[in-house]
Amino acid sequence: MPSVKRLTDLSALANVAIPPDEAVERALPLLREALGAEDMFLVYGGEAGFRCYGTCTSLDLSDIALWLVNRDLASRGEPCAFDLRDCRVVEFRSATARRPCRFVAALIPTPVSAGDMVVARGHWSHGLRASSRGFLMAALPSLALLLDRRLHASRAEERRQRLSALANITRVLSESEDLETVLTSLAGTIAAVTGIDYISIDIVDSDGTVTLRAVNSTRPGVEQLRDRWKRGASKPDPVRAAVLASRRPMLFPDAQNDDRVPESGRNYFVRTLLRSTGVFPLLAKDEVLGVLSIASHRPLDFTASLVELLEGLAAQAATAVQGIRLYQELAKSREELQRLNEQLQESMGIEHHLARTDALTGIPNRRFIDETIEAEYARARRYGQALSVVMADLDNLKEINDAYGHATGDEMLRFLATLGRESCREVDVVGRYGGDEFVFVLPATGLEEATAFAERFRQRLAASPVRDHAVGTIQLTVSVGVTQWDAKTMQGLACLIRRADRAMYEAKTTGRNRTMVAIGNTARAA
Repeated sequence: MPSVKRLTDLSALANVAIPPDEAVERALPLLREALGAEDMFLVYGGEAGFRCYGTCTSLDLSDIALWLVNRDLASRGEPCAFDLRDCRVVEFRSATARRPCRFVAALIPTPVSAGDMVVARGHWSHGLRASSRGFLMAALPSLALLLDRRLHASRAEERRQRLSALANITRVLSESEDLETVLTSLAGTIAAVTGIDYISIDIVDSDGTVTLRAVNSTRPGVEQLRDRWKRGASKPDPVRAAVLASRRPMLFPDAQNDDRVPESGRNYFVRTLLRSTGVFPLLAKDEVLGVLSIASHRPLDFTASLVELLEGLAAQAATAVQGIRLYQELAKSREELQRLNEQLQESMGIEHHLARTDALTGIPNRRFIDETIEAEYARARRYGQALSVVMADLDNLKEINDAYGHATGDEMLRFLATLGRESCREVDVVGRYGGDEFVFVLPATGLEEATAFAERFRQRLAASPVRDHAVGTIQLTVSVGVTQWDAKTMQGLACLIRRADRAMYEAKTTGRNRTMVAIGNTARAA
């Protein structure tokens, strides 16, 4: 096929409205025939390394080799030829040099990236002919259009994969309570979505000492190095210390020659052929939890989008650490509370039980509820968590007592206490606050969730008539007040209970059997 016809066909493929993949698949054979090549590849440099589309599946050139090819093309300013020996690219020269060659490459002129290339693999006994070089140069504008269309579709897919990775992070957080397991899986997710060779996550204590290091990689055989990397966490690291102190990332596109890296570190990067590295802080409000470190055999430009992605993933790691620590502390607190409770019961017997337990209903009394609110308030302030309180008052208890006697009234209170306890999560606490009033303490619960809880409890009670063998069926209802701790408008914990009580009173005076939500100094119906 004449060269002019092939160029016309390439131009048509670059401009015709067909799927980008199909256009590239039809264009590459035209290039292969025109250059007398065995295989053709369009190569582009992305944030996760060099990628290619070709007439076969493998180009047999590593990221480092492609980077060397790209650097030669950028300095040469024209197509080049080169060979591959022992997996290394060698003998760069002009594409038309009168010598045998296995590879020919040229830069594709795109405005977005300087890493886009076309690479041909074949056997040219006397280099590329001048006419073939001319065809290649004339084809570059059409190739630029083809690659731009294909990359637009590819980047959309990359965005989808990143969103999927973030969803995977959420799944990992929900599936394990072990910090090292979560961070190792998280490191693997980050390595997979970015294509960066090595990811490590260090957790530090208050003086910067590493207490946990999780490592993962996209490269095979990394398992045998993981223990060595973990042992290395105990060594002083001035870069990590600087990031912890400044709370800002440090980026090293050329880690082998960057004077900010200690000489021992630069020598290590040279020995291991690592070209770029970066360290990102794990921040949780005013606390630095550790660092996320990356290392790549391929040079990284640390574009704004890559840095933004890595900072977002570091924030996800910080959230994981903080969340698991909070969960573990809550679990530890519950275990400690249970242990102390059992210990005190053994030493003090019934006196301690009566001091914190309501004798009539068997649930916590006002003293225990007040202590619980104080403890959960301190925890909420420390971790920036929400804290809500629900107060419920049994409607018409006096009328029940007058009509059926106090024994029946007591039975109604016990029924309500049992239903309240069954309605709670493991971390929630319900207690009898006095008379016919009950208080629910809901840790890590916002106003909307607390309101939904209150409504479920109210409706469940209304749908559960009590059957008494002596008096028949009694229909119970409650008036409920809901509020959330608000540091801006509340002066102390007494204000929290006062607002819930005021909202409950509003529910009772406006008709009973309803839920009112305290917002500031006002209340609205749920």
